[in-house]
Amino acid sequence: MTKNEFLEELKEAMHRDESLDENMLLDDIDEWDSLAFVSIMVLFKNLFDMKITGDDLKKCQKVSDLIALAKLS
Repeated sequence: MTKNEFLEELKEAMHRDESLDENMLLDDIDEWDSLAFVSIMVLFKNLFDMKITGDDLKKCQKVSDLIALAKLS
């Protein structure tokens, strides 16, 4: 999976209309909330067979941190 494909998956998981940029601060994204946390945990499980926790997500400050968590370069 490419970064762009992952960004599109994140956008859909957050139910966001606008595109995401890897330099965006998560706190600046209106859709970044507890529902997004759950959706992204499910996304990681489905796409990468990875179990991530809310604590993992709380450590993420930027979209690029989510990309790094997915181990995409």
